Amino acid sequence: MAESLIGAGGWGYFSGGLEAYAKAFRFAEVNATFYRRIPEAMARHWRTRVPSDFVFSIKAHRDVTHAGRLRASAAVREAFGHSLRTARILRAPFVILETPNSLKIESDQVSGLGDLVGMADRGTRIGLEARAYAGEALPRELHRMMEETGILDVVDLSQAGPRLAGDTQYTRLFGPGPHNVYQFDDEEMRAIDRAGGDAVRVALTFHGVRMYTDAARFLTFKRTGVFPAATSARGLSSLEAVLLPDARFPSSKDELVQQHGWKVIDLDDGARAHADRLLSALPRQTFRNVGEVVQALAAGGAAPKRG
Repeated sequence: MAESLIGAGGWGYFSGGLEAYAKAFRFAEVNATFYRRIPEAMARHWRTRVPSDFVFSIKAHRDVTHAGRLRASAAVREAFGHSLRTARILRAPFVILETPNSLKIESDQVSGLGDLVGMADRGTRIGLEARAYAGEALPRELHRMMEETGILDVVDLSQAGPRLAGDTQYTRLFGPGPHNVYQFDDEEMRAIDRAGGDAVRVALTFHGVRMYTDAARFLTFKRTGVFPAATSARGLSSLEAVLLPDARFPSSKDELVQQHGWKVIDLDDGARAHADRLLSALPRQTFRNVGEVVQALAAGGAAPKRG
């Protein structure tokens, strides 16, 4: 059975901070290292606040990927060297390079990437999230170099399968929603689990607006084979529960579907789905409150159905 490292993109929004996060998960991707150079003392402090088996991964600083655009200049090597030192302190086995959507990787950048990989310690896996090629094939020269050097092809497994085979897969999970506004339902999580293929180690970091909830639900599924409930209610009452905190009224059917259809509700005790499963059955009218939404669905016979 493959080892699954399951976590989220940092602990900054987790109630209780790193120590509380490390009680819930044993894996975290550090995104702060992309935006600023973390002092070594801070990295050592992080390492002392988590259990010995806790696993960090880090994103390399944007000076490497965005300012330097993967060319191995002195400035890029210095920035990447700092990221590698941070990874060494955290005992992080993964260092992820996230390139901008605009960066088409040419021969000189392939060469530069090879030079940067050569700086890493043995046992440190470099991952490349080549955003310019999301959902399409990698350039042949880049693909070949990644295979030869063991660079991980970092993709969103909810959107596309891995393009390189290997014993390790690393995925950053956002889903199809704009601006990371998405939550994964049961079937999508099962598909993500299958997409890991034959890898013996799969690292999964959730990055949507419900990343901690998604990671916790996926972790429970991997441990028990069963997904936990998303809410304490079922059917229309579950829909009501996810609308009440932030739905604004008056709202039209289309506005409700667009703004809240991505949320996960409990259809019954054994199945979860997106709220648009029910919201799409609304009549085309303006609703003044959640109660009117629920009443309209009940009157129209919008009973939750599987499938």
